[in-house]
Amino acid sequence: MKKTILTIVIIVILVVVGIILVKNMPAQKTTKTTVPKETVTPGITNPAVETPNVPVEGAKQAAPGTSFVTPKGEVVTPEGTPVKQDVLPGSPEAPKPSKSLTAEEIPAGAVQLNVTASGFTPNEFSIKAGQVVTLTVTAGDEKTHVFKFDDPSLSAVAIGIAGHETRAITFKAPSKGDYSFFCDVPGHSQRGEKGVMHVK
Repeated sequence: MKKTILTIVIIVILVVVGIILVKNMPAQKTTKTTVPKETVTPGITNPAVETPNVPVEGAKQAAPGTSFVTPKGEVVTPEGTPVKQDVLPGSPEAPKPSKSLTAEEIPAGAVQLNVTASGFTPNEFSIKAGQVVTLTVTAGDEKTHVFKFDDPSLSAVAIGIAGHETRAITFKAPSKGDYSFFCDVPGHSQRGEKGVMHVK
């Protein structure tokens, strides 16, 4: 019992340190880019936009601050190497969680989860094996929550959020199977903050 409590305390400390490190990271260097008039999307009036340095030509972020995705469908680090999903969250090789997002910054097609003391809504979702997934987690209450998967192959896919905050993470879906997820704050999983990702 003491070992279990010690393990939980260590995990929570690591997650909190990871969240603090992510929040205190310096902003990505940006370069000013002018979009040619003929490529401006209708409704966008200011063609001068700030864009982060792109690690691989044509790579894009689904949400501000998340890892880049190459045109070939690889999720990559800022250096352009494929991310590792089985490492510690917040490590240099891990997928990067976004900054705090507004409703307008949530990407179309993202899997959107809401979490409160009552649990995750929805508490299950389905994706295809090998698919690049952008997952958003929103705290629907004033509490802090930490989204994580049980499976060690997805240990790096984790998001810590403060009350009423939304963050996103982009990762590649693993092989077919069911992958349970939960809130890693002590006691939250036991009260029902858990669910399942079905990979087809």
